[in-house]
Amino acid sequence: MSAQGPAGKPRLLLALALALAAAALWGAQAGAQILSYEKLFPSAARSAAEAQPAPASEPLMSRPAAEPDAAKRAPDLAAYGTLADYGAESVISRTTETVSVFRQRLERMLARAPTALEDIERALARAAPDGKPGYFAGVALVAILLLMIGRAVVVVLAVYVFRPLMIAAQRGRRPEALSDKLPVLALRMAITLAAIAINLVVAVGLGFALMRDHPPTATTGAVILGAYALFMLVDTGWRMTVSPYLSDYRIPAISDADARRLYLWLSAATFVGIAGQAFCAWLLEMDVPTDLHALVTIAMNLVATALIVVMIWTNRRAVSNAILGGRRRSEVSWLASFASLTWAPLATVYVLAAWAEESFRTIMGLRQEVPLVGGALLALMLSLICYALIVYAVERAFARARARDAINADAARRDAEEASAAPAHASGDETAEGDGWDGGGDGGGDGGDEEGGGPSPARAQATAPRRALPLQNHPLRSFEDLARRAASLFALGLGAYVVIRFWGGPDIFDRNARLDALGDTLDTLFFGYIAFHAARIWLDRKIAEEGADDVPVTPGDEGGASSASRLATLLPLFRSAILVVIGIAVALTAASELGFNVAPIFAGAGIVGLAIGFGAQTLVRDILSGVFFLIDDAFRKGEYIDVGDVKGTVEKISVRSMQLRHHLGALHTIPFGEIRHLTNYSRDWVMMKLPLRLTYDTDVERVRKLIKKLGQELLQHPTEGRKFLQPLKSQGVYKMEDSAMIIRVKYMTRPGDQWTTRKLVYQKIRELFEKEGIRFAAREVTVRLPDLPAGAADEERARIAGAAARRVADLVDEEAAAAGGGATTR
Repeated sequence: MSAQGPAGKPRLLLALALALAAAALWGAQAGAQILSYEKLFPSAARSAAEAQPAPASEPLMSRPAAEPDAAKRAPDLAAYGTLADYGAESVISRTTETVSVFRQRLERMLARAPTALEDIERALARAAPDGKPGYFAGVALVAILLLMIGRAVVVVLAVYVFRPLMIAAQRGRRPEALSDKLPVLALRMAITLAAIAINLVVAVGLGFALMRDHPPTATTGAVILGAYALFMLVDTGWRMTVSPYLSDYRIPAISDADARRLYLWLSAATFVGIAGQAFCAWLLEMDVPTDLHALVTIAMNLVATALIVVMIWTNRRAVSNAILGGRRRSEVSWLASFASLTWAPLATVYVLAAWAEESFRTIMGLRQEVPLVGGALLALMLSLICYALIVYAVERAFARARARDAINADAARRDAEEASAAPAHASGDETAEGDGWDGGGDGGGDGGDEEGGGPSPARAQATAPRRALPLQNHPLRSFEDLARRAASLFALGLGAYVVIRFWGGPDIFDRNARLDALGDTLDTLFFGYIAFHAARIWLDRKIAEEGADDVPVTPGDEGGASSASRLATLLPLFRSAILVVIGIAVALTAASELGFNVAPIFAGAGIVGLAIGFGAQTLVRDILSGVFFLIDDAFRKGEYIDVGDVKGTVEKISVRSMQLRHHLGALHTIPFGEIRHLTNYSRDWVMMKLPLRLTYDTDVERVRKLIKKLGQELLQHPTEGRKFLQPLKSQGVYKMEDSAMIIRVKYMTRPGDQWTTRKLVYQKIRELFEKEGIRFAAREVTVRLPDLPAGAADEERARIAGAAARRVADLVDEEAAAAGGGATTR
């Protein structure tokens, strides 16, 4: 059979190989004068030069592929090493030359395919002491028998030694955290390693006594024992990771059925891969021809690759659930969600690309220290071990903080249950919301109590400190969550670093400046990510401790009942500023690591700052005004303020403005620069003064005594009594009108409590006056009519009555507006 026949059949494989060869050389320097094969593939060129000391007189490229003995001769790689004595060589010519070498080696390798079994048989017959290939089958059976004997010894030890140790380690409460599972898994791993070592010691000891001193025989036994040891080691790692038969100690969040299926597939793929690599290494030691060894290696790698691809798509749902941690995609980070969706296609592409690269290197005679697919699995296992160790240390370090948070959460839960169990209807309508500012206190605003006195020390009660609530709006709510995220990112980076070194060699980062700069940039982003979220978590915790996000706001409430502290008001602004600074610093550092010149950015920032200063003076005024308002502690979040045209509860504070929520629902945005004066109704205490219109025949002294007695009774009210800082009392008559005398009563509460207590006061006064026979005066308008003709008297009286009614309505509106309510009777 000629060389052209076998080479022309696998056209698809040849096309793929040509594309890979072209891609491998695409990034070479275009200005090279000579293409030296020794520089591209030094090990293959040296081996070819040693095998063929004298180059052929005629270049191999000029010979037709159909020459009868072309397939039997090795490609003239030494001559190829000095080929292309051109001037400025193009990428196309270099690619063509490399493809020519690849084609020659591929033709030679495929020419071995029809006689592969015969060639292997002849090589084994030469290596066997009796000249028969079946001799090595007997050696393999003896080695397997020795392993079985060692396995029997291990089983005996497992029953009487190892099993009691595992039972003692698993005794106790059910493990929940990884720190509870990892010690048992580590003990199980140590026991398994000890069992493997004992098995090998027994097998090797017996092998020395039984096997003859024959190098191929010893090599065969060593390959079988080494493959067994490597398979058991890797298989133990998968069993510890997936825990198919020990669900309580399983780390990934997958079901028992998924765990068993995934483990069986991993074990099968590991067995096929290790057995194939061991078989190829054994053939090489048996002096099988190099081209035939390359063909067998590519075929075994193809079988393992196909099995791994099937394994990936068979277990894609189980692995996706493990990446998500048993949660929904909306509950995890975008990185975890993305990984759960794309890991299977990406892994498939990687496995196929790794097989193509290994095949190319095998055909070209390049040395491959670690198989790329096996190296990826090794990197995965190293990443999992690294992640488990870091998370174990994190959980141990944060155990006390976790216990404290659990105690606080349990206490908060009990408080919530007690609060919900309290009868909300106990106070009836006494706890109903007020009607707004209309009909409220003194319109003139005398600034306090004419009779003097601040909050009564006997009645003043300190506000209880709020319990810090856990932050529920971010997946990273604690430093422990951040440490876990950092551990996962570090393990992912470690795995990627190991895989890159497997592909490019141990010195790839030293040889490639761009790749080294990319690694430094990723390190910067990693530490910047940790610093950013560490600052955010610390500030969010301080904000939660200060109760900035725990200010109760009831729609329709007048506001001011509870407000945040000064620190809680300022911390959100500091938080935004600090996070922006960290983000900008990390971005500039990363850009600098990538080689960008960041000096013009600072110069441009200065110019932009000047432009903003001159062109956006209103913005600068708003920002500076807000700074000084906050420094003066003029208002805080949750306080009820009046800025002239609008009033309401401070709901949000930004850099240049704040938002006020009116008690009727409207949300006002007020730039700080537009505020000329500000009235705060939520500081320290508030004096509520209520006018009462009584008839002129009312005994004022009697009313004073009744109001005083009522004030003492209100202090004992089950829900509203604790809100009074000073009891209800009468101030006597402070105004006289045509139809009534105005008696005013007053009381003192904390800001915001005056609205709920006002309705109770009004209700109790009405009930008291009705019981005591004290009458409220109705509004009257006295109209004197002149003498009118008999026919026009009725019409004129109706017109005058309507004008009087409108006048009464106007008076009511004026009084309500003076009191601050803005209600109308129309």
